[in-house]
Amino acid sequence: MSVMKSTELVNKVKDLVTNHAAVYALGCWGNQLTESLINAKAKQYPGFYTESKKNQLRAMTKLGYVVWGFDCVNMIKSLLWGWHADTSKANGGAIYGSNGVPDTNANGMFQNYCYDKSSDFSNIQPGEFLWMDGHIGVAITNKLAVETTPIWKNGPQITSINCDVPGYNRRNWTMHGKSKFIDYGQTPSGGFLPSRGYYTKGDSDNHILLLDSFLADQVKGNY
Repeated sequence: MSVMKSTELVNKVKDLVTNHAAVYALGCWGNQLTESLINAKAKQYPGFYTESKKNQLRAMTKLGYVVWGFDCVNMIKSLLWGWHADTSKANGGAIYGSNGVPDTNANGMFQNYCYDKSSDFSNIQPGEFLWMDGHIGVAITNKLAVETTPIWKNGPQITSINCDVPGYNRRNWTMHGKSKFIDYGQTPSGGFLPSRGYYTKGDSDNHILLLDSFLADQVKGNY
């Protein structure tokens, strides 16, 4: 089920922050900011798109270069859907709902599609998802994350994870976990088999997800 390697996801979110103009725009998944997009999203989310917010975003459409719109979970989904800042495409090259990644909110992404969840932040692995109610981000080190938020820098940005790191704003997350859509290059303790030592019809634990990813990599390596 994995869509990309954890190292690839980390590189992609870092590239987004470093090399692309982007802003927090609720409901946007790597869309080029335009007048028509702003108007459409304002109808969908009138509470967020106040006149002041619309005017702020409209000003960004007149800068002479592309500004991309994201919200927190849609930053993640757009990258898993193939976003690569393709200015010839309204969605930056992302294909909605592709690669088996569903359109879900921040809570749904973490609760339904993550495993090995923990509130112990001493053992974070790069590429893991970070979660608090209604918000989600991606760990890029054990102390730093990329998240998209309307506060601080108003868009995709690097912040610190539950600790004070000079030069970064601190976010206090509730939990972290591994995504079923990401290959972390690990096998479960004890190997791929569940504790009973065999699989039966209907099994769907993370051992199967990792085994599926492992076998897919072996097939790719042999052709």
